[in-house]
Amino acid sequence: MNENQNTSLKKSTVVYACSGCSDAGELADRIARQLTREGVAEMSCLAGIGGRVKPLVNRAVAAERILAIDGCPLNCTRHTLELAGFKHFDHLELQKLGLRKGSCPVTNEKIATGVAAAKAMLSNAASNMMVPPGAGKSANSLTSIKEPNNSTN
Repeated sequence: MNENQNTSLKKSTVVYACSGCSDAGELADRIARQLTREGVAEMSCLAGIGGRVKPLVNRAVAAERILAIDGCPLNCTRHTLELAGFKHFDHLELQKLGLRKGSCPVTNEKIATGVAAAKAMLSNAASNMMVPPGAGKSANSLTSIKEPNNSTN
């Protein structure tokens, strides 16, 4: 990905990561931080989404794309975003890359693997944004447009 592509993604993509207590949570967090350092996305606070902190929720609402990174199959990042009303976002699940909770000590190589997967996912999502609304979308679609749920719980 060239520098111009990184810059355009950063302006429009917010990344949220599990920062849980396991090695997989730390890995998800480090991947999100590396994406931010590289200018691919801007990391924001997942706890603020869960706590409905208005400026942090507004940041997510304003984003053109959201990337959720989960370290384990519990998918806390995905669940937090969904409970806050976000329905469409890219979702990177580290266990699907073979990085399993309890057996994936954080290394630069594993961070690079996650960063590469995130970049590929965002590149595919950017390509899909040219598709007419509703065309070819499925539950596993890489579409990045979110629809906040405005109903009260």
